[in-house]
Amino acid sequence: MKYKQLSIPLMLISLPGIFLWVLLPIYIRELGYSTFQYSLTVSILSFTQIILKLVLGRVSDRYSRHRIILCALICYTAAYFIYAAANTLSILVSAIVVHGAAGILLTMALIGLISDSNQKLGQQMGAFDSKQQLGRLAGVGICYLVLSSFEFVQGWSVLFLICGAGSLLACIYTLKSPEIRPKEMTNHKKEKTRLSISQRKIWCFNVSISVVSAMSGVIFIPYMQKVYGASIELITIVFLVPMLIFPLVSSKLGRVGDQRGYRKTILMAMAVCSMGALGLAFSPSLLLFAIICTVRDLFSSIQAYALDGVFIKGTLQAHVGDAFGKFSISNNLGGMAGAALGGYLFDSFGPNVPYIVFAVMMLLLLPLGLYLIPPGKEQNRQERQVSSFL
Repeated sequence: MKYKQLSIPLMLISLPGIFLWVLLPIYIRELGYSTFQYSLTVSILSFTQIILKLVLGRVSDRYSRHRIILCALICYTAAYFIYAAANTLSILVSAIVVHGAAGILLTMALIGLISDSNQKLGQQMGAFDSKQQLGRLAGVGICYLVLSSFEFVQGWSVLFLICGAGSLLACIYTLKSPEIRPKEMTNHKKEKTRLSISQRKIWCFNVSISVVSAMSGVIFIPYMQKVYGASIELITIVFLVPMLIFPLVSSKLGRVGDQRGYRKTILMAMAVCSMGALGLAFSPSLLLFAIICTVRDLFSSIQAYALDGVFIKGTLQAHVGDAFGKFSISNNLGGMAGAALGGYLFDSFGPNVPYIVFAVMMLLLLPLGLYLIPPGKEQNRQERQVSSFL
């Protein structure tokens, strides 16, 4: 499989990428569970992914990209069929865990492909994301057609049967495609991956960012339902503009950190996201909420690409999967704590409190970012590989 031949599989497995997280809290409520129980479900996912990443990161460095991608597609297929049959919270959690494993494997493979090709990480991750966004956009259309024809709970099952079939087609397509050229073997392949002091600082900073982000992200759908009384159709409209924009601009968003310097980009994006959260907390209308949300999502993506880039900078190709797996554990640790905290603040103190806390915490984290994130722009690959062993 060539580098560009990933487009079709990425689009097929991404069909539920938007409507899943829109419909999941609604579906959980339909099954009789609370917002706090939903937030605990997200925390459970984060905990299991910590364990999975410790294992799957090393696995992704030992096998070809083609095999890892194929394994990811199989996991996506299994997860979607489990979603289709899920009628209790425990089955939903099982589907979410398998889905999470699929995402881990796919991300490791894509990071490895970018590292192998010596391309800018942020820009290339944005290019891959744009393909996935196209699939998510198609998925929203399918979601609308299905839910307009079936009752919600039955429509959920039909939706994921369709997504499972699409993911199965992606598996067949990938299986029949030529294998991606194996990575170049190195003498460092069997060495244990050790994070540098700089990478450990970035890891710690990312934990803090992830706590704050998860705290506000987990209440996004419940907030629109409670404050604005938004229906599924209105919630879909809120996502419409980002869905149309992101496939066009994702690679450009990733390029910002590559060109302007990662630390400057991260701190700038944090400041904008903080102001955006205050706007969300006090937005008088759903329309203004949707506009502010779109802007904040753009800068949140810029921040995420830059953080990935500044961490991976200096990592050997043979250790990329394991190193990035350890880095993304910080996302799960933060997500596990932040999701539970966000659900608790939402239920106990009011729907806008998590957004207010998000805004304050982002500003408080700016000085920490100045200290923990190293300055300077991207080095070339040869300099990075030498410096990682000094």
